[in-house]
Amino acid sequence: MSHDQYQQPAAGWPGSASAPGQTDVPGVPALSPADAVRSTRWRLTLGISTLVLACFSAYYSYTNTSALVRATGAIEAAGGHVPPSAMALAVAIVAIFCVLTAAYAGIGVWNIIARHSTAKAPLIAAVVLSSIAIVLIVLNMTRSSVAPTHLGALALNALIIARAAIVLRMKKVPAGHL
Repeated sequence: MSHDQYQQPAAGWPGSASAPGQTDVPGVPALSPADAVRSTRWRLTLGISTLVLACFSAYYSYTNTSALVRATGAIEAAGGHVPPSAMALAVAIVAIFCVLTAAYAGIGVWNIIARHSTAKAPLIAAVVLSSIAIVLIVLNMTRSSVAPTHLGALALNALIIARAAIVLRMKKVPAGHL
């Protein structure tokens, strides 16, 4: 295979056009060259930001799990018993953050892979996930005494929504008018 074949995606795959956001088919809408470059840059930024949030969410899941195990062990060592409802709530919170971690990682990779395409699905998925995460963070901040530590995640999720909205709002023009 030649060097050029490694740089061009296979035909039929998203982004298989000759340039990011452009198409070889006359009359099919595509992004202008300037918007195509911006779209690629913002999709890459969005994907990396989402992967960073996946790392933070994984760390948060780990710290909550280890705190839960330590607290349960300490209570049982003192002869106490953890109520099932409290244990269920703690496990549910850890499970939600584990699912959030996996979703962040998957959507981050999806946006990086789709950075040369005009696909809207990875962007919409990032907006939906970030919106859900913002709601969970705000709920957690209202119940937690360490709320300022969540402000970074809140800001990064808001940034993801804003950047995805910018890319989604880019106008396509007919291919003959580029």
